[in-house]
Amino acid sequence: MTFEDDVEMALARAGEELEIKRQELIRLIVREWLEQYGFLPFHEVDEGSETEGSA
Repeated sequence: MTFEDDVEMALARAGEELEIKRQELIRLIVREWLEQYGFLPFHEVDEGSETEGSA
């Protein structure tokens, strides 16, 4: 099994568990990484809200 296969399998499992599509999962991972390393301001999500927040 190659590195790419491992990544694809991990993405597929995480997407199934979180019930989101692959593209949404990748966007979420990248956003969290960018926030963690200070490239984006921290975005706090209100779990009880039905909207994504405002800018």
